[in-house]
Amino acid sequence: MDDGRMVVMSDDDFRALPVNTDHAIDVVEFVPAVEVDPIYFQRSYYLEPDKAAARPYVLLRSVLAESGRLAVVKITIRQRESLAVLRARADVLVLHTMLWPDEIRRPEFDFLGSGVEVRPQELRMASSLVESMAGSFAPESFSDDYTVALRRVIEAKAEGAELPVAPVEEPAGEVIDLMTALERSVEQARSARGKSGKKKAKPA
Repeated sequence: MDDGRMVVMSDDDFRALPVNTDHAIDVVEFVPAVEVDPIYFQRSYYLEPDKAAARPYVLLRSVLAESGRLAVVKITIRQRESLAVLRARADVLVLHTMLWPDEIRRPEFDFLGSGVEVRPQELRMASSLVESMAGSFAPESFSDDYTVALRRVIEAKAEGAELPVAPVEEPAGEVIDLMTALERSVEQARSARGKSGKKKAKPA
């Protein structure tokens, strides 16, 4: 406790807590999805309805999808009440467990409140970089390089083969300012996009 005292809790004490511990999902309210900061999200679960609940399940999924809202709910996991949201994803409902507000740490960094200013040309250059690298999110196009490398090492050790060698990092080069770095990044991004967009001519 705050004053330093220790209290021992037994299983009976936890079972006797004056909170709902059944497996129901209690809907508290419906809120716009854009108002829920992802920093609150913990884990995600697909929800499957009982046979008798298929119709209300589909009804709720359809309403959430059409309204662009999330259902804020309370659930009990391992005898502990948790905050969560329900959202429609394709043909199913997904439940995201959430942190409570007092579990979110407030950032306390030295630079905050120091009045750091960004020059208009820096902002334009950064915006140009973002636009030159803009695209649609396709999660299947990304890979877990660590897991892939670990699997290769395990397979090599299992076969008694030579272990893969880690790539040698290039030594740090000249120190450049932010504007120069952004300009180079924009040019590289544009060049890469140009090469990937070219199509080879096929013979007639």
